[in-house]
Amino acid sequence: MRIAFLKPPIGGILGLEMLTFVEPLGPVCVAGALEPEGHECRIFDLRIDGVEEGLAACRAFSPRLIGLQCNFTTERYRTLGLSRRLRELLPEAFIVVGGHDASREPDWFHDASIDAIAIGDGEEVMPPLAALLEAGEDPAQATGLHLRRDDGFEFTGPPPARSDLDSLPLPARHLISHYAPHYYINFRRPLALFETARGCPFKCNFCSVWKFHESTFREKSPERVVAELKTIDAPNVFITDDIFWMNVKRGEEMARQIKAAGIRKYFTVQTRTDIICKFPHLIEMWKECGDLAIFLGLEAVTDEGLDLVNKKNTAANNEQAIEILKELGVGFTPNFIVDPAWDREDFVRLKEWITRTGAYNSGFSVLTPLPGTDLWEAASRNVTTDNWEMFDIIHAVIPTTLPLEEFYDEYAGLWRHVLDLRFQIKGKTKTYVQLAAALALGRVKWSSIQKGMNMAKVFSRPETFLAAHDRPTPTVSPSLSATGL
Repeated sequence: MRIAFLKPPIGGILGLEMLTFVEPLGPVCVAGALEPEGHECRIFDLRIDGVEEGLAACRAFSPRLIGLQCNFTTERYRTLGLSRRLRELLPEAFIVVGGHDASREPDWFHDASIDAIAIGDGEEVMPPLAALLEAGEDPAQATGLHLRRDDGFEFTGPPPARSDLDSLPLPARHLISHYAPHYYINFRRPLALFETARGCPFKCNFCSVWKFHESTFREKSPERVVAELKTIDAPNVFITDDIFWMNVKRGEEMARQIKAAGIRKYFTVQTRTDIICKFPHLIEMWKECGDLAIFLGLEAVTDEGLDLVNKKNTAANNEQAIEILKELGVGFTPNFIVDPAWDREDFVRLKEWITRTGAYNSGFSVLTPLPGTDLWEAASRNVTTDNWEMFDIIHAVIPTTLPLEEFYDEYAGLWRHVLDLRFQIKGKTKTYVQLAAALALGRVKWSSIQKGMNMAKVFSRPETFLAAHDRPTPTVSPSLSATGL
């Protein structure tokens, strides 16, 4: 059976995907589970193809089953608009929406254009569904679905969850090989996403990952990790695990086996500062596997701030980990949560901390109650907008203590502060030399640098964020509102 997966086009208020533009790993993994069953799969990335070109190619392929990925709340309108276009173009196709956001709140996707919403791991839900459709049997026999019926949607039961991730087929990366040069994070390209584990044992109140995986934490073995890495051509690899090195012994063995296999990549990982403080030797071992950069969800600079988001970490660990990374010469990108409840003193405290530690690569997220999180359960009644595109973690969707204009002035001031600090510490000349070298080596395109520079300027202005509050709430993405090709 022919099965198509479509990634919706770029949208949202600021088009943040233009800075972080990564492959649709979910559909790649699900297609990897379907192809061994004899199905013919295609992936259409409408962010690259363009809407009309991608839809025309999909219609020419004539799939019987179509999967749409909605990972982020901001993609809701684009996903819904895409399903409605596909229903017009391919009325006989069975359309399924999956991904983290769809699993968090499947009821939102109960639309006449959608046949089912998949809950949980797609590799477990989609193959049984495809087999039933191919055999002409009732898809209600497959679990993990909100299935459209004549009188509404019916839940077919909890999806299975595979504990042994090594038994998963390899991702079908060949399906996106023609797109591969387009994927990047910051100025690292081409870039591949790589998953070595699923889930998280911690319970931060702003995060839904632990709820999606029901507080489980599942890992691939070092042997499977090496086997999968061998299929990745890109020199840059972003490891998608929410917390890397949770299992220290496994982290050590992965590094040993990757080094022994002669694999060298520029690895970007996400981990916790308490892990770095306790096991700094892991950093040194992974430096021997190529280059290494670390994303740190620091969230707050005080213990009180960390407690508010249930981080289960300390401000002292945050500072110590940064010093360790500096000593080891490893690049790091801290991220902080800006609470709409902040007053001016809170912004000053964060700026002073960043200046003192030299954390000039810092980024800032506005505390946002996303559906499916503990924070949503506590704060949803106070949400000030029904525009899902504003849930992009850079807009305030709950009331601010400061007047909104002043809040955004302070928020934009954080971005200005790190931009100024970056030039002070690195120097403009060194910064431009590094960018020129990246251009010469083909690691980045001039258009990407321009986008980054423009975004830095845009984020430095409070008007950037204020403008969204006057926008009407869309129903579908404007780029998908046409009625035909």
